[in-house]
Amino acid sequence: MSLSDLPLMLNKTFTGDLYIDFKNSEVRLGGSANQKVTIPIGLPNRSFTPLQLAILDMIVESPDNKIDWKVKVNGVNVTKEFKPLFTVKTDSSVYSKFVFDVTSILNTEESMSRNWVNVTIKHEGGTGFTVKTLLLLSIYESEDGKTSLEYRSGLARLRPGERFHIADGQTEPYSSVRIVYGSMSKDLIPTLHIGDRVVKLNIHNDFEEYEFARETNQPVFLQVEEGVKSSKTKEIILANVISYTSTLKAPSLVGSLDSVRLEGKDLVVDLSLKNTGESAPDSVVYTILHKGQAIYTSKDVEKINPQKVVNRRIRVKIPEGVDEATLRIIWRKLTKTWFLDLPISFKKD
Repeated sequence: MSLSDLPLMLNKTFTGDLYIDFKNSEVRLGGSANQKVTIPIGLPNRSFTPLQLAILDMIVESPDNKIDWKVKVNGVNVTKEFKPLFTVKTDSSVYSKFVFDVTSILNTEESMSRNWVNVTIKHEGGTGFTVKTLLLLSIYESEDGKTSLEYRSGLARLRPGERFHIADGQTEPYSSVRIVYGSMSKDLIPTLHIGDRVVKLNIHNDFEEYEFARETNQPVFLQVEEGVKSSKTKEIILANVISYTSTLKAPSLVGSLDSVRLEGKDLVVDLSLKNTGESAPDSVVYTILHKGQAIYTSKDVEKINPQKVVNRRIRVKIPEGVDEATLRIIWRKLTKTWFLDLPISFKKD
């Protein structure tokens, strides 16, 4: 089997930064189980950044392909549009794959103010079903980022002894790859062959995610070991192959403590900070920690452009008995977060 057996949904280069959040939800709805559930999916550091793309990808297991439900994304009903693109029938159940473009929903003012997405699913009647997985694929829009994305989605079936060729090793450039796969039997042994390296994939849940780097012109294939006799129920399902390269003009902050002193019960810290990176961070936060607990937090209101040097003064009341702490500087750019720790030592008079 080859990639042609897993449909290509998208092959495009975007101006922005990629973020993927995968949930192995395993939520049962209907019957004696819950009738409604809300599953949050992360969108870190959103800060009103528009999305160039947002795709919601779901797998649902049911006794048949008749799923009576209501699906909302951040309160917007998408049930009518949410029809299965692919189905696979096993001896005991049906697996359905749903793919929906939620870009417009997540670019409303209310959605852009959140660092998460709420997917609400309600059982409306009939037989129950299980939400097996949710995957949100998103591109944060920015001139400082570039992402080349190949997104494949479906329900490709592999039985013992069969291979699925993810890359033939001929023309593929270096890329990061994420796959989502599931097993109809815990006895099966799926192995991922990345060039000369062989990785035995875990089967802790029905569906799992695995991420790896693929070198230029490196062949990659997924194989099901022949240790188990073939049967209808004993097979691997490959649900996603997502290949991407992503570059970001990142900020990089270096800092030093110019002075640390006590003024009465206040600790006063003078700090010099320089951005040696290629872009300004979206946000900078200063936190003073003592034994892992934050005793001070503030957010910088000034944009720190590349090569810019800023001086900051932090004043904080120090609890009794504290004579050392850590100044943590946290900065963010699109989906990425970095931090720098500077130790502080002082004695009260």
